[in-house]
Amino acid sequence: MNPRRENPVMLCVDDEPSVLRSLERLFRKEPVEVLTTVQPDVALRWVEDHDVRMLVTDQRMPGMSGTKLIEEVMCRSPRTACIILTAYPLDTAVLPDFLRDTYVLVTKPWDDEELKSKVRQILRELDQEDREDRRTSGE
Repeated sequence: MNPRRENPVMLCVDDEPSVLRSLERLFRKEPVEVLTTVQPDVALRWVEDHDVRMLVTDQRMPGMSGTKLIEEVMCRSPRTACIILTAYPLDTAVLPDFLRDTYVLVTKPWDDEELKSKVRQILRELDQEDREDRRTSGE
């Protein structure tokens, strides 16, 4: 795994390049490094090669749904936070139990300030968890 970066890595996956460009623009001035891909299988390789703190994924994509991608990411990197972007209602009753509390759902079109606020909040919580883990492990 690569050494820890100065800013947390946020990986965005969507089959629409215009959505990825919008996310890159939205988070350009935020203290995150944004990686984007239209291919869920590429995203899974990146999760293995980078310390991905947050995954932002579309739900409906050819080849793999966002919930399936999250399931795969959780197997490889259980501490990665996940946000699903969707324009369609998501039936949470059909999700495996462990996925129900694993992600945040954001509807398209999203509100820019609301999405940035959610990302900031999640990253603060992850940072706090990391500090607590280091403190309890004696680092």
